[in-house]
Amino acid sequence: MTMQQFMPLVPLLVVLATALLLLMFEVFSVGLERGWAAVLTVLGIVIALGFSMGRMGEPPMSVFGAEGYAAPMIVDAFAVFSWCLALVAAGVAALISPGYLQSGGSNHAEYYALILFSVIGMMVMGAAGDLFTLFLGIETMSIAVYALTGLRKNDLRANEAALKYFLMGAFATGFLLFGIALLFGQIGSVALPDIARMAKAGVLGQPIIGLGLALVLIGLGFKIAAVPFHLWAPDVYEGAPTPVTGFMAVGVKAAAFVGLLRLVVVGLGPQAGESAVFIPLLSLLAYATIIVGNVLAVAQRNVKRMLAYSSISHAGYALIGVVAAARGEQSAAAAVLFYLLSYTFMTLGAFGVLTFLERKEGGAEAERFGAFAGVGFRHPALGAAMSLFMIALAGMPPTGGFFGKLYVFSAALKAGELPLVITGVAGSIISIYYYLRVVAAFYMHDVPDPGPLPTATRSRALTIGLVVATAGVLMLGVFPGRWIDLGKIAVQSLRVG
Repeated sequence: MTMQQFMPLVPLLVVLATALLLLMFEVFSVGLERGWAAVLTVLGIVIALGFSMGRMGEPPMSVFGAEGYAAPMIVDAFAVFSWCLALVAAGVAALISPGYLQSGGSNHAEYYALILFSVIGMMVMGAAGDLFTLFLGIETMSIAVYALTGLRKNDLRANEAALKYFLMGAFATGFLLFGIALLFGQIGSVALPDIARMAKAGVLGQPIIGLGLALVLIGLGFKIAAVPFHLWAPDVYEGAPTPVTGFMAVGVKAAAFVGLLRLVVVGLGPQAGESAVFIPLLSLLAYATIIVGNVLAVAQRNVKRMLAYSSISHAGYALIGVVAAARGEQSAAAAVLFYLLSYTFMTLGAFGVLTFLERKEGGAEAERFGAFAGVGFRHPALGAAMSLFMIALAGMPPTGGFFGKLYVFSAALKAGELPLVITGVAGSIISIYYYLRVVAAFYMHDVPDPGPLPTATRSRALTIGLVVATAGVLMLGVFPGRWIDLGKIAVQSLRVG
């Protein structure tokens, strides 16, 4: 490879170099303030983000390709958009982490290195030109997140969460690999352009290929926590360190959706409907995920666990857009990208507020709704931010959450998916109840329920992270047009490339 061919990978290499520097920082930082690890992490992310945004208008470029073979990585505008998404999620997660790590006695540089290693996996997934590369990206991302989940080694909830996540992740890997193997056996390749050529030849109706696509979709379904592959999510989200939960809820989910969108738009294209199982299975996942996620979120008494089920329901809304994209609707994939971007800011912001209020020793009892009574009066700015994030998650204007759902539902209507849209709207109406329960707890109850109460963990970095998340939610709500246009440019590069 020439130096020119390496240039598209500069953002990824910057993230890798920063992660390695952090590991060396941990080794040689005796007597140094560990807060510098967060500074170095954010600096590396900002540099990588700058290089990524600089490539937004560049033509697609193949990486690591050999003559006569499809390239395993394609750096196009779609990949760059997904890289920016992963980097923003990692940056906000890094900002909300220092105070939490300091109070919990786990303030080590490898925490930030693991975040960056997981980002490398997400970036590989975003640029994957074949299913093997997609699998490598998933495993790189997942292994790092498994370790992050069990970061608090003396916390039984974290240990249980890490074990459940690892076991279910390994289970999902089996489905994904078996599906890839079936596709390779029938098509002779797992490169997305080769799958597209075979799809145009009318092979998607073959039972083995349908089974392979279904198994790949099931494997990705575990990563996005779609019902019925969601059973790990509530316990893992509740037990993981709160900043990790926020990062996991947005980063892992967004990366899996990006991989799924590339498979749908590039690999299957307009022929996706010829498969007897792919679109029906996608639709079934969307229905089940929206209904189960919202209904079970209503029943939760723990705010963190409620947000876990909320995250499941949002996967269902995004799946509506994926179904529309599989139907051939041109605007659907861009709508999903916009939705993922808005979801990143509002979800990380909500978990950032919970991080601020985290007890040093953790514990589910301090996370119940009744424990947050009066927080909005004791911390006015924090209460206002949490209210904004809840309103955005419910899909109310003028926030990015409102326009995210609007674009997704509009694309689905154009694709003729009226029942899915009705289900999504009904789920959004139900969600208003449990999101406003948080606002009510912050403002409408004077005396907390008896039991452990949340305590404030003040941190300048966390404040900056919450400001970034708040600005992102409002920016996407007030100026949505330019961001949906970027999403359209990203999806157009898929069709051109």
